[in-house]
Order: sequence, then C-alpha cells, then structure tokens
Amino acid sequence: MLEEKTGFFSLVLERPFTPFPIQELYHSSDLDILFNRGRVPIATWSKALLASNLRASTEGSGNSGFVVFSSKFLTSQGRKFLNGQIGIRQSQAENYLHPSPIQLACIFSEEEPGNGEWAYGNFPVEEYIKALERSKGELYYDHSLGMRCCKITEQIYLGSCIQTEADVETLSNMGITAVLNFQSGIEAENWGINPNLINESCQRSNILMINYPIRDGDSFDMRKKLPFSVGLMLRLLKKNHHVFVTCTTGFDRSPSCVVAYLHWMTDTSLHAAHNFVTGLHPCKPDRPAIAWATWDLIAMVKGGRHDGPPTHAVTFVWYGQEGEDVCLVGDFTSNWKEPVQAIHKGGSRFEVEESLPLGKYYYKYIVNKNWRHSTSSATERDERGNINNVIMVGDIASVRPSFQQQQKDANIVKVIERPLTEHERFMLAKAARCVAFSVCPIRLVPK
Repeated sequence: MLEEKTGFFSLVLERPFTPFPIQELYHSSDLDILFNRGRVPIATWSKALLASNLRASTEGSGNSGFVVFSSKFLTSQGRKFLNGQIGIRQSQAENYLHPSPIQLACIFSEEEPGNGEWAYGNFPVEEYIKALERSKGELYYDHSLGMRCCKITEQIYLGSCIQTEADVETLSNMGITAVLNFQSGIEAENWGINPNLINESCQRSNILMINYPIRDGDSFDMRKKLPFSVGLMLRLLKKNHHVFVTCTTGFDRSPSCVVAYLHWMTDTSLHAAHNFVTGLHPCKPDRPAIAWATWDLIAMVKGGRHDGPPTHAVTFVWYGQEGEDVCLVGDFTSNWKEPVQAIHKGGSRFEVEESLPLGKYYYKYIVNKNWRHSTSSATERDERGNINNVIMVGDIASVRPSFQQQQKDANIVKVIERPLTEHERFMLAKAARCVAFSVCPIRLVPK
C-alpha cells in the first residue's frame, strides 16, 4: 500500500524485465533512488530503504516491492522541476533520465489521490536477495539492445529477431543469404516489428526469408516441428547459403534447431552439440524437446517400435483406496508373467516406475488379486474382447506434424536422454535426411 506525494509527478508502478539487487540501494542516495533513471526498482516497504518523499500508508514490516519512477511519464513542467532540483543541464538530464522499456503495472495520478494496492505483492528483502543468488546465470532478453548475431559455423549464424531494415543490411554485409525465422507474425507485431517490412527488405537485399513459426515456450510444438526445421536448415546449407537462424530472443527456439542439426546431421552427441552452441552463444536450447524429437525420428524408420535400450521413463498411476494391494502387469512385464508391485504414494495414489523403449503397450492392474483396468487412462479391446489399458510410448516424426488433442492419461511419460547406440545413430541420420529431402521440394533461391 502506497500513498503518493502530491506534486508534479504521478506514482508509477512498473515491473522491470531484469532483477535488481535491492541490497545495493543501501549505498544509494535518496535522489538516486527516487529519480532512478527510469531503470531500477526501489524498495518501498522497508523503512531502511524508503525513499524520502515516498511513504508507506501502513507501518512497514520489513517487506519490499517494486516501484519505478520513469522519465517517460514526466510533463514538461516536471522535467524543469527536476532540472532545478538536481542542478544539471538539460542535456545531462536527458542522459540521466534515460527511459527504458519496462512493463507498466499501474499509475496513481494526482487526480485520483489515495491508497492503492499493487497486485504483485511484497516479500521479505532477505528472500529476494536469496532469489537473486539462485538466479545468477539466468538469461534476460532486452529488446532495446537490438538484434544480436553470433557465428556458430562458417555457414550458420544464430541470434535474436530482426527488428529493422538496418538489421537486414547488417546481415547482408555479413554475407547472410538466408534467414530461418521461428517468430510468428503476431509475436513480431507485439514487439513493435513490422514483419512485412522486414520481408520486403530481405527480398531487396537478395536474402531468402523463411518463416516457420514455433510457439514460444511450447516444448511439444518444438518437438513436433524440429524435424521440419532441421530439414530446412540442411537444404539451405546444401545450397551453400549462409543461414541466420533466429527467434524473438535467440535463447530457445533457434538454438534448439541448431543443436538438433548438429546432433542429427553431423553425428555429434546431443551433449557435445549443446555445449558447443551454448559456449559460443548464451542461450538455453530445449534439450528435452530435442531428445523427444530424436526418438520420434528413429521411430519413423523403425515403424513405431524400437528394440534397443529404453527411450522413455513411464510412471504408471493407479487411483484406488488405502490398504489395497496393487500390481502392474503387461506386455513389458515378461509378457504378462511377472507383475510389478506398485508403491503407495499416499491417499488413493499408487505408482510403478518403468523404463521402456518406443512402442505401443497393453497393460492392466491386479488389485487385491482381481484384474482391473484403470478408467483414468486410455483403454482398448483385444481380439478376445477383453478391455486393457493401452499406452503409446513416444511418437513417429512426420513431414507435416499433426496436433491432435492429447488424450487424458493419469500416466506420466518422460524422455530419456542417453548416448545413442551405433544402430540408433545410423537410423537417426537416415530418418533426418529422409525428412529433409521430403519436406523441402521447393527451389530454395531468393525471389
């Protein structure tokens, strides 16, 4: 809860895109804290950190929150007032009060004085400092820094989104001849980018622009679209293009594609490919999505089954009653001959952990010596008319991935990332190239 100081200025509540070490404010003056260049949050509940002309409406409890003063909300009178208070020239004031993009949460104006609640809450300063320590090494995207581009190989470049026509000119001067972009048009517009203008600029610069949107932060979408993406990369590189692979931040989708390409097409282990790319470009490729897509590709060659070591970890879940004796039995328990005892996890939940290779499996539960199927998981009748539970471990990669609605299933399937066997490496290379040369029948040259 805050009360504004009446005067020329509104109280502006914002969320910064990057964290700020609140403890450093102990070393700042009130003026630095109050007029903090529109960039850093200040703590307003802790009396020890309170800016002099902001006061809490209730007694402080040692908690803190974020409040930011931003010069972009200053009136001309306010700027003159600041200049008079600080005693600096106008040009210096412009630099000092440099605005930066920060998400606006709320504004309390003079016309509406009184108390207001900040929905983002407060928290102990000590907990915030601990969170900062835990978050060291985290990546934060600052759109105002412009496009970032990093050379990975002689033909592959990686970075954040193209924002302006000047960025296109920069890429052209670097020798880039093709762009593989995973950012959607709506996503670009949300960042203030005109995708049509960028496409036209690429065409004028003789740069082939390929837009293949992948949803940001969606591992399933990434997993399904990676084979197509890597196929596009291979075809472009085979035609001697110098390719700039990009998404909005350059942190996830685009590096995932580059890592997958190195893993699948150059016979490099996923671990080595990941370390190579992250060592050259700060990013966080989606390793689980790459591992999922890897097994999907192998399944495509193997017809949906896999005879090698396990590829996925499955948690089979039965919901019953406390005190029940529950066992799991199925295709994978020595062909229904060796039931596996379930572990009671509390309440009505029982679990069995199994590591399985790709494939379709039938199973049931034996509850107090009675054979039962779970109503919380998928079922299917066998040739004798018996109802069994069924689970498909993994999936099959496709040139045009379909996104059918996922069936509700109590079981949990996680991918296993492990070194590939020699046979698996051969199957992977074959599958990846089959996809590459079937997804791109188009003539990849600039229009």
